[in-house]
Amino acid sequence: MIPIVSLLPVVNAQQKLVGLMPQFASGEVDSYAVLLNAFQQIDFFERLSPLFLLLRIEHPNTLPNDFPERVAGKNLMLLVPEHAIQDQEIQTKLNHFCHQGLRIIVDDFCSKASLVWPDTKGIMVDCHAGIPSHVQAWLFSLQNNQHLAKNLGTLAQLHTASEAGFSLFSGDFAFSPNNAQKSADASARARLLKLLNLVAQDADVKELEALFKQDASLSFMLFKIVSSAAFAQTVKVSSFVQAINLLGRRQLQRWLQLLLYARQNEQGSSLNPLLLRAAFRASAMEAYCRQRGGGRDEQDAAFMVGMFSLLDLLFGSSLWEILKPLNLPEPILLALTEREGELGQLLAVVEKSDRADQKSLVEGLSAQSIDAGTYYENLVYAYAWVNQVCQDL
Repeated sequence: MIPIVSLLPVVNAQQKLVGLMPQFASGEVDSYAVLLNAFQQIDFFERLSPLFLLLRIEHPNTLPNDFPERVAGKNLMLLVPEHAIQDQEIQTKLNHFCHQGLRIIVDDFCSKASLVWPDTKGIMVDCHAGIPSHVQAWLFSLQNNQHLAKNLGTLAQLHTASEAGFSLFSGDFAFSPNNAQKSADASARARLLKLLNLVAQDADVKELEALFKQDASLSFMLFKIVSSAAFAQTVKVSSFVQAINLLGRRQLQRWLQLLLYARQNEQGSSLNPLLLRAAFRASAMEAYCRQRGGGRDEQDAAFMVGMFSLLDLLFGSSLWEILKPLNLPEPILLALTEREGELGQLLAVVEKSDRADQKSLVEGLSAQSIDAGTYYENLVYAYAWVNQVCQDL
């Protein structure tokens, strides 16, 4: 039986997605083989390349010696708890894996005066209560390697971990209350919401052009998106009208929704942490809707529900207030504010798929009659789009 697990995003310092980490329940820690087989059946590694799958292995002694050959080794990172690698025989096996190109990170890292595994390169540390005092020296001495700070709950913890020398990060820091940001330019937010409304109403392209011309940042992002590899345009874009027509109304609406999150952090060198989570929700909602036979309009509505579901955190105010200018249909409003209706119930499931709450996730999937195969297929679809977004922005 395929275990159902949430896939926690792992990001770099720029808040771009670099990997996914299955969150197993305590009784399923040895289900990795079944999960890997299921992922290979849906071309997980090929569709999500170059993302890594960070897989925790509680008992490395059970791995066959040809394990790297059986899996997509270049896209797999093994997370091995330090207490499980004290035996010399296991260390020899891990060294063998490393020589075959498999990346190994020591999880639950506790080494103090000397390394438990002398060939340790990358480490993973639980930082929910801060960075343990003994870790800082090792981050310095192992500074040419990638280290992961997990269970980060706030943006302050994220900043501290980054300053300390960690380069990979996971946790719920994106959802912390202090992530709310009031836009430095209130008129810019109003323009973006007005653009969304005009696109939804299929307004004349000249009206859209006029608003784009009022905002240098929006103009830049429009041309950047149209010029990205995702659209592979061979013609040079020389006007707003041309850019809008090349992108198309549907894609324009989606990218404008995404830019609500992107522009809030436009002065910094990294993306807003909420952008990745909102993009995941939007694409996952669309995937489920499509799988259930929903048409283009229904898929667009599902996408919008996922994308707008985090605006209250982004702007630090109620969704009712934020969404009022958009004149959205009542089913969408109820889905967002009350989790009611088919879209609302689906959103309640999707928002658990990238969080460490497996029990609620399994219960929600069961209530919606979603099996493991459908769940993972839709997650791969969603994260493939998130991966594209991270490359394009």
